[in-house]
Amino acid sequence: PYWKLRGRFHSCGYRDQEVAEYIGIGRDTMSGRMHGNQPWTSAEITRVAAVLNIPREQIGEFFFEPLPGQRKGA
Repeated sequence: PYWKLRGRFHSCGYRDQEVAEYIGIGRDTMSGRMHGNQPWTSAEITRVAAVLNIPREQIGEFFFEPLPGQRKGA
């Protein structure tokens, strides 16, 4: 479910495991987050955004699905 986030990892030159290390979580935890099996914590989202230089106003695009009736990118 986090294809856009994974794309950001790659465009910034990181693999999942590297981002996991930078934000202080294990590889299994990162895998669970990226597959949508475990929710991201707000602290993890903040750290990922910092590592990947994601502006605050764009965080939702990477971590949350649009609300029903809301267009993607709106």
